[in-house]
Amino acid sequence: MWKVIYKMFIVLSLWFLLANDITNAERILVITPAPFYSHHVVFRALCLALNKRGHELTVITPQPIKDSTLKNYTEIGLDLHEINKYYYLVSQLPMIEFLKFFWKLSHQVSIKIFEDLKFKELYRHDSNEKFDAVILESLGCMSLSTMAYRFNAPLIGIISVNIHNYHRYIFGSSIYPSHPSNWEFNILPEENPSIWQRLWNFIDTWCLIHYWINNYITVEQEIVKKYLGNDIPYIVDIMKNMSVMLVNENPILAYPRPEQPNAIFFNGIHIQKTPPSLPKDLGQFLDDAMEGFIYVSFGTITTCHDLPKETLKNIVEVFSKLPYKIVWKFDCELPEKLDNAFISEWFLQQGVLGKIKTHPNIKLFIYQGGAQSTEEAVHYAVPILGIPTMSEQENRVRRLVSLGAAIYIKFNELTKERLDSAIYQILNDKSYKEKMMYLSSLFKNQPYNSTENLIWWVEFVMRHKGVNHLRFSDSDKPWYQRYDIDIIALLATALFIIECVIALTIIQIIRFTLNNIV
Repeated sequence: MWKVIYKMFIVLSLWFLLANDITNAERILVITPAPFYSHHVVFRALCLALNKRGHELTVITPQPIKDSTLKNYTEIGLDLHEINKYYYLVSQLPMIEFLKFFWKLSHQVSIKIFEDLKFKELYRHDSNEKFDAVILESLGCMSLSTMAYRFNAPLIGIISVNIHNYHRYIFGSSIYPSHPSNWEFNILPEENPSIWQRLWNFIDTWCLIHYWINNYITVEQEIVKKYLGNDIPYIVDIMKNMSVMLVNENPILAYPRPEQPNAIFFNGIHIQKTPPSLPKDLGQFLDDAMEGFIYVSFGTITTCHDLPKETLKNIVEVFSKLPYKIVWKFDCELPEKLDNAFISEWFLQQGVLGKIKTHPNIKLFIYQGGAQSTEEAVHYAVPILGIPTMSEQENRVRRLVSLGAAIYIKFNELTKERLDSAIYQILNDKSYKEKMMYLSSLFKNQPYNSTENLIWWVEFVMRHKGVNHLRFSDSDKPWYQRYDIDIIALLATALFIIECVIALTIIQIIRFTLNNIV
């Protein structure tokens, strides 16, 4: 009798474990240094999903959740307020100068993290801390990749925007300087660039990679030596051994191109299944918008103080004449009152965009081209007018324009006439809405749940203590061998010598012939 009960208990226990999908709990160190709120919306979604899965997380972040109800979830908050205020200022520089300044700012962030007392307790050589994986935001602060070496744990990269060329370089992936997907230029490539444009694109691309390797990484390596000693391996070598890179980008919304095999793409993990409820006053304002409303937000980095007075005046004047209500995320007083506008420092953006499900009167989303906002607009099938303000945003908006779902205005070309014309063009031409609905159907039609796929890859890496079989072996070769530049140089030299020999032979024959004739 007791044997039967015991067997039933074992069977029920196993069934309970399988039914609830309980896995072995692992310890994961997550470091996400970028101070941008929009980036952390993505990281937070992954961290919470891993925690719900049963894993214990220690998260280093400037955007802590501060939820005391979370178990096995430790946060080390970073105060990067003083550094964060510089990002928009440098965003107004030409792209290459912006990236260089961004990397210089990331040195300060790296030092600040290494100096944090709680983090020091974590990484000091006698701390006895152990982790089964290190997930690092791979946008800047590459010195922190050394935590994978410190804890003898596989390194997993994560990035909430497009892959950079320096990622592709260290992973051994192909570099395409003049492809439309390449956004690290002062002037973005055209569809069919001339040979001279391609030449400058080539020079700019490789000069930037050279700067990253020989200037940026050199300083990061010195930071590592200061805090971890001289025995730490070269940062680039650690990154080359990264198991996988998790990239927040939907291939549908990007320019197609080949990528490294360990790049795992995901998208939309921060989008809520049910849009959040809106405050009563805003909900009533939108319900009363019988003609429809336009939602306006320039993201979390660009503030009202960053808008030139003339630009702001132009925007207000155009909005005041529209027969639609305006919902505008704005944190300053306007130069003049807008009777048709609901203005607030913060909105539950998915609630506003998701209003289309219950009351399809949202007509247009005017935004800066942010990655997460783009995903939300496509998910809810809202046509967009993009006015990029920094970084890769222009490239993202241009891609949507090429797909027929958006119009794009350069920030420094924002006039009343241009803004008014673009708004009415989208509102009066049904093709923008139809294209966005088509993109939305593609966006949602996926073979698997993106969050579950991410969790599977993280657990796969931990289960096998790293997955170096996905690593491209040629990433260890010198750049000139990797791209067969030495072969091209050899063939070009041989061809030049052969041509010279042929030319000299022809000259000698001509001379010999002329001498004999004379």
